[in-house]
Amino acid sequence: MTTVLIAIIFIVLCVMMFTKKLSAMFALPLMAFLFALVSGIPFADTEAGEAGILALMFVDGPVRLASSMMMMIFGAILAQYVKTVGIAQAIVRKISELSGDRPLVLGLVFMVILSLLFTTLGGLGSIIMIGSIVLPIMASVGISPLTSGCILIMASSIGGIFNLTNWGLYIDGMGLTTNAIRAYAWPLGAVFMIIGVVFVVVEVKFRGKLFSKKKISWAAPAVSEKTPSEESGRKVNFLAMLTPFVPLVMVLGLETDIITGFVVAILYGVLTTINKNSLRDLAKSVTQGISDTAGAIFLLIGIGMLLTVVMDPRVTEHIGPQLASVLPITGIMFVIFFSVLAPLALYRGPLNVWGLGLGIGAVMLSSGKISALALMSALMSTGQLQGVCDPTNTGNVWTAAYTNSDVNDILRKTLPYVWAGAIIGLIVGAVMYF
Repeated sequence: MTTVLIAIIFIVLCVMMFTKKLSAMFALPLMAFLFALVSGIPFADTEAGEAGILALMFVDGPVRLASSMMMMIFGAILAQYVKTVGIAQAIVRKISELSGDRPLVLGLVFMVILSLLFTTLGGLGSIIMIGSIVLPIMASVGISPLTSGCILIMASSIGGIFNLTNWGLYIDGMGLTTNAIRAYAWPLGAVFMIIGVVFVVVEVKFRGKLFSKKKISWAAPAVSEKTPSEESGRKVNFLAMLTPFVPLVMVLGLETDIITGFVVAILYGVLTTINKNSLRDLAKSVTQGISDTAGAIFLLIGIGMLLTVVMDPRVTEHIGPQLASVLPITGIMFVIFFSVLAPLALYRGPLNVWGLGLGIGAVMLSSGKISALALMSALMSTGQLQGVCDPTNTGNVWTAAYTNSDVNDILRKTLPYVWAGAIIGLIVGAVMYF
């Protein structure tokens, strides 16, 4: 009976998130509370020393992903500084100058360079800031608005594979190390970069009709009449343009911890752009960065509560055996299982690592039938569907509005490419971890 109640709670709250009746920020703590309640966990700690609901949810839960929160805050401060002093804008404009008016070259270069930028940048603010610059540039050389928007969104998600803030979820939630995540991130990033290149070639050179014999016209399409915000005419030197890549060098090359990488990058950015307003810019970046992460931090608190509850033996004993009975135990079944279920990463579904994904993953791990590394590869691969295609992403919503498109058009245009990439990523994971 308890198992049935847990399933009902899970389905009802998933539907409420899917239909936007309840935000994930509130649905996840509510799910954690109800799971604990129907599993018979008392409100107060027991005399035997077992934690009660209050301790699980309001003592252990909120700090379960504390390290991830700190990574997110320092990463957001760096992203804000890069935007405030005009570094990201300078990089984009320099690339557009070098690419000239060649649509295919410009599309390919933006796919690569924006992916690199989004290893550091993140969030809706970065999408708006970068998008308001690159979308009119791509439109001016004849790339359709929808394709331009898809290039921006795909690049942001590819960069997210190497975004060190995102790695914190796997470190805290699954007990993995930076080295373990890096070992899989490299091949997965390569897979999706190739997918991104294929997307640009097919959609820009052939306008999505690879086998069409019709001659392609390159008349520039219309795009929203919006102008990018200029950054007070600041000139940014070449050394400063390297700032977004400093964390990657520190963590991937020198193997420092992630927060250290962000701090070094912030200091490097200040030193290479130093002027009389540097301290003011840094202070603004700190306050704005913390402000920008407030919603995400609250979401992480909810995820931490859910993680803490579903990993409690009193809960897993009800759902672990049922879940274990359907989990794959071979590499081939692993690929088939998660390839078929990959769309569950969409619409805040159970494979969305920024929602139910880590909670469901914790239950999968507790079954003992799948390793943390294999599960990480599954969530990272299928997570690209959420990162690129999900109509509930605020970045997708803004991009669709800016390009006069429907947010579902982004889903339809990118899903075949991204789903194929996810399957290849799962094959890589099966080879590495089975």
